[in-house]
Amino acid sequence: MSTVTPRNFLKLLSQSGLVEESVLKASLAGLSREAAGDTISFDRLTSHLIGAGLITEWHRDKLKSGKFKGFFIGKYKLLGHLGTGGMSTVYLARHTIFDQLRAIKVLPKNRLRGKSYLERFYREGRAAASLNHRNIVRVYDIGNEEDTHYLVMEYVEGRDIQQKVCESGALEFSKAVDYTIQSLTGLNHAHENELIHRDIKPANLLVTNDGTVKILDLGLALFREEDSSLTVIHNEKVLGTADYLSPEQAVDSHQVDVRADIYSTGCTLYYMLTGRPPFHEGTIAQRIARHQSVKPEPVRALRADCPDTLGQIVDKMMEKKPEDRFQNCEALIRVLRKFGDTLAESATVAAVGHSAGLAGKMVTGENAAPEKPAPKPPAIPASQRAVEALKPAAQPAAKPAPGAEARRAGQPVSRPAADREKAPTALPAGRLFNSGKASESAELIKQFASDLEKLVDGGS
Repeated sequence: MSTVTPRNFLKLLSQSGLVEESVLKASLAGLSREAAGDTISFDRLTSHLIGAGLITEWHRDKLKSGKFKGFFIGKYKLLGHLGTGGMSTVYLARHTIFDQLRAIKVLPKNRLRGKSYLERFYREGRAAASLNHRNIVRVYDIGNEEDTHYLVMEYVEGRDIQQKVCESGALEFSKAVDYTIQSLTGLNHAHENELIHRDIKPANLLVTNDGTVKILDLGLALFREEDSSLTVIHNEKVLGTADYLSPEQAVDSHQVDVRADIYSTGCTLYYMLTGRPPFHEGTIAQRIARHQSVKPEPVRALRADCPDTLGQIVDKMMEKKPEDRFQNCEALIRVLRKFGDTLAESATVAAVGHSAGLAGKMVTGENAAPEKPAPKPPAIPASQRAVEALKPAAQPAAKPAPGAEARRAGQPVSRPAADREKAPTALPAGRLFNSGKASESAELIKQFASDLEKLVDGGS
């Protein structure tokens, strides 16, 4: 339908069931009074209905194209399209009774012809429904209406990490570490419930408006207690996303353990720090092969200001052999928290030093406005100068011998300043921190490196 008149639009709206008849009539009566006899255009009509909260822009576009069915699934009214992935389409919806916003994931009908998509879809519902954690998106219900299969999930406002990096570039170190710790905390809860995600990547980590990370998409999740998996049943050995796929998962997806999720999280942290995946060039097959045999370019080669310690943590997360990585999320969380604490302490020391530097400039007058020159003394008459010249010159007072006053007072005599040990010279500013606390900061980093080595070797 190329052109829709206001009358045809209202007919389609009535057929859709989106707005109750009485509510729609009352709203149109108000619009008629506002128009005061003027012709009401299509744009004015739809703007009025959207402004009144009766329809959304997505509803308008669908109705304008002649579609008036499919706006309801179960007890939910669809409000808009949130996104489409490889396995499903996600809509924003509102519960018609409880008035709660939810995200509804719908399996496309053409996927029902696939071997395992429907089973995998219900697997995701079962996997996510078994978990209750602030860092994992909740699943409330799963069901179907004839051939429409859907999953009802928690609706979270925010952006995923891939969107954040694409829009603003690589993240600050503290933020990247915080997001990683939150992700690992959610993963650890899944692992404790015998569940392996198998598809951790930036697009599956949603950051809410208050900075909380929530793990999305458990469609590839694997229950560790199962003797078989869908990947075996349907001969699907390689599942996951090539840019973040662990070497062992590329060989056989159903033989992986928690360390595969740690590898993928390491690739995701690499992405947060550099703005690109570890292997971002080549075909899918070539990228998968590099994950198995090639070490990625070090983070510091792409971001020179990255702390060595953080680069070492990323490297260990992405070791090719599972036994060389951190062995569980808890060990890795401890290391990252230790690093995050040290990073925060170092930032505090730098801030204190910067403030001290500013205070010093204020005391010494550096950067202050130049003072006005002192006024010249009044000229002395020649007659007075002649009288002064005849007076005997004043003799300077003799200086007491060093320590004489102290001896008379019976106090110990201090050594001359020249003989005392010289104070150590300050560390060059600008290397780590612009402050007089640079030595303290260096000691913090040194101590942390020692602690990290113990945690990595003994706590993994």
